[in-house]
Amino acid sequence: MKTTEYIRFLTEQDKARIYFKRNRGEISHFIIQYYALINERWVTIIRVDTCHGYAHKHIYHKGGREYCFKLHGELNEIFTQNVNMVLKHFEKLKQNYLQTK
Repeated sequence: MKTTEYIRFLTEQDKARIYFKRNRGEISHFIIQYYALINERWVTIIRVDTCHGYAHKHIYHKGGREYCFKLHGELNEIFTQNVNMVLKHFEKLKQNYLQTK
C-alpha cells in the first residue's frame, strides 16, 4: 500500500492538505482538507475523508456549525472530484464559511 501526502498552497492564506493511500492503483483511504488563514489562525473550511470507513464531506461555518454528508460512489472518483472542487472553488468555499454564522 502506497501512501502520499502533501500540502498545496493555493495563496499565502489558503492551503489544501491531500493525503491518500493507494492499493494496486485504487484509492483505499483519503483526506482532502482545505484551510484558510483567518485572524492569524489556520481554520478548516472543508474536509472530505474516509476516516470512518466511508466517504463523507464536512462543511464548516464561522458560527461553529458543521454539516456532514455521506458521499456515494467509487472512491477514486470521489477523491478526484473533490480535489478538483477544492482547488477550483476554494475562494467560494471560504466566502461561504465567512458569510454563514
